[in-house]
Amino acid sequence: MIIDFSITNFRSFQGEQLFSMNAEAGLKRLSGNFSEIEDGKLSILRSAAIFGPNASGKSNVLKAISALKWLVSSSRLAEENEKIPAYEPFKLSPQNNGKPTEFEIEFVVPSGIRYQYSVTYTEKRVITESLYSFQTQKRSEVFTRREGDTWKTIKFGGSYKGGSRRFPYFPNSTYLSRAGNDASAPESIRKVVQYFRDIIVLNAGANIFSHGSYGTDDNLKLISDLIQLADTGVENITAEESSPEDFDFPKNMPDRIRELIIEQNSVLYKFWHQGQNGQLIKFDEEEMSDGTVKLFQILPLLIRALTTGIPIFVDELDGHLHTNIVSLIFELFNDPLANVADAQLIVTMHDTNLMDPAKLRRDQLWLVQKENGASTLTSLDAYDKGSVRPTSPFEDFYKDGRFGALPALSYVKFRDSLNRMHSQQGRVKG
Repeated sequence: MIIDFSITNFRSFQGEQLFSMNAEAGLKRLSGNFSEIEDGKLSILRSAAIFGPNASGKSNVLKAISALKWLVSSSRLAEENEKIPAYEPFKLSPQNNGKPTEFEIEFVVPSGIRYQYSVTYTEKRVITESLYSFQTQKRSEVFTRREGDTWKTIKFGGSYKGGSRRFPYFPNSTYLSRAGNDASAPESIRKVVQYFRDIIVLNAGANIFSHGSYGTDDNLKLISDLIQLADTGVENITAEESSPEDFDFPKNMPDRIRELIIEQNSVLYKFWHQGQNGQLIKFDEEEMSDGTVKLFQILPLLIRALTTGIPIFVDELDGHLHTNIVSLIFELFNDPLANVADAQLIVTMHDTNLMDPAKLRRDQLWLVQKENGASTLTSLDAYDKGSVRPTSPFEDFYKDGRFGALPALSYVKFRDSLNRMHSQQGRVKG
């Protein structure tokens, strides 16, 4: 489970911004929405929703997680002197030119051990890096990479136990990525890297379809049943083998793209609806609504998260999905009987119906807004408790502009701009 995640100098985030899943107060309210760990010392939220205008920076929270995931799990694959693709600093201030990006995250791996990891890096170099564990009440050092350290001088603490320690790495790679992908490293290090590798991040508009996601016939049956329960009109979903090898591919098509097309078309899914005469009628995926297709694509990943206890981040969860289905998904993650593995759901969205004090706590609702081009992250829990109570009508307050994070729209300016265009084209009515 993710406890805290801080972002500095990344995309639209200029100064340090903290995103926290730590429930610190009001623990008698919606107690199913958080999980208690370490014998009740910490209460960690199971879900959170991030709101804000278009281009406010909501998606950059997910992009930051993706960047951190790449640094931890895959940066070892970078060639010497290659640029770090995850380096995307804030561009609107000259003060940030060339300055490092910094991430710090506190999290709990499935074995129950809590860690704190931080990394700072520039375009071609990881500057600092550290990992601490909390196997006791005190924070204990696992390793620390100081500025100027090489793989030969990195420092190890008492929590680094067993296995090899020193692994050669290039300056543009994290030590954690190099060590966590080596069989001779301690199992604890490999489990930390595996945790980041397992995190699911779904960006808006990304192609998330993979027929391998549906696994066995039993899994497909479960997904079919769930889609039927969502009142989509679908009675059943079946899989049919296809032969895309027979496709007429262009001769100059790269092999990887050819393989991807073959993989994605080797199985075709059919959606069955009940006809007026009672018989089931088969429909292709292209004939289904965008909402049904999105639900079909995202359900395997939601089930995987709920089964394994990994975090899942979804950009614009409400895109093509009815508000009741979005609420249902949150209910599943906030219900300890459904979310037995303590998975976390963190999404960006515009559907304010979820801003309901009967569904989510203040600390589960986050707002992003921009000032001078820089994004700020604020939880409703940060607002004055006297004016924003746990039972306040969050949605009404938000729409009234009490929290900010609303698009600054002017109908008159929109209309006048159109009129100027019409005038230039000679279309203004006399």
